[in-house]
Amino acid sequence: MNNSAFLLLAATTFLGGILPFLLRKKSNDTVLKLLLSFGGSFLFSVTILYLIPEVFSVADPLCGVFVLLGFFFQIILEQFTAGVEHGHMHLHHVKNERLMKIQVFVSLSLHSFMEGIPLGTGMFENATTRQTFLSGIILHELPAAFALSSIMYAGKKLNPKILLLILLYAIMAPSGAILSKLLSAELLTHEQAFHYIMAFIVGTFLHISTIILFENSPNHQFSRYKILSIILGAFLASLSLLV
Repeated sequence: MNNSAFLLLAATTFLGGILPFLLRKKSNDTVLKLLLSFGGSFLFSVTILYLIPEVFSVADPLCGVFVLLGFFFQIILEQFTAGVEHGHMHLHHVKNERLMKIQVFVSLSLHSFMEGIPLGTGMFENATTRQTFLSGIILHELPAAFALSSIMYAGKKLNPKILLLILLYAIMAPSGAILSKLLSAELLTHEQAFHYIMAFIVGTFLHISTIILFENSPNHQFSRYKILSIILGAFLASLSLLV
């Protein structure tokens, strides 16, 4: 991945962070749900069509173990993020709201940083997989930043301090990518280690994308618009298979 890809990732995440301040308050929830449905479908499709075949292109049973570790790690992480990464916008029954917001921001930033690590390794087998993975990260980070701003800065006006925090979150995934690109440690240059990292990310993606698609639908009933956004996400993720 080149620097322009990292800048694109940071810019779209930053846009997601400031979008709640640009929209009418009543529109935020609707926009977020549609973004999540599309992004969740795209992310799930990318995981199934590209990332799982990439991870299991080597006959290593430990890859399956790392998929499970990533899946359950995401469950544990959500105890600290309050589910912001898949669209939860309210903090219920919180005694210390300020502490909870700090906890959410730090945990979600860690999650974002980890997601960026595979982007900098340069060990994807082809350019199509790299670009599709980048698109999946972007379509996950944009609504995550949207939800993060909505929950942390609700009722506040955009100011330099908020802009700085949004920018800090926006550079987390690119920072993970740049760090993994710069480091020459065996962990990030060894092909086997790369597959373990990717397997771990696959596990987190499987959890996040399935939660987005099903948990946010009352009684598992999908609206017309959600069905269309899900179909569109899956379709666009599948297009590159034809290239």
